[in-house]
Amino acid sequence: MSENPAADTAAGLTVERLRADVEQVLGEPPGSLGEHDNLLDRGMDSIRLMSLVESWRTAGVETDFITLAEEPTVAAWTRLLLDV
Repeated sequence: MSENPAADTAAGLTVERLRADVEQVLGEPPGSLGEHDNLLDRGMDSIRLMSLVESWRTAGVETDFITLAEEPTVAAWTRLLLDV
């Protein structure tokens, strides 16, 4: 186990995968989302968000709908889920 427990739990999730997953559920081309774009304004809805939550839980990340909905940006989710 590493000195960073958050990194261990998120071993199946990378910055690249997080961004790609978000772009995929929103139907956006790769690289089209800004780090600080409000994902709700870009089309993120509760069903898409729950899909991401379940996918990332499968990858070993502990998160929930409410946590992600509070600050819906790629930058915030990267910080919350990957401790970067």
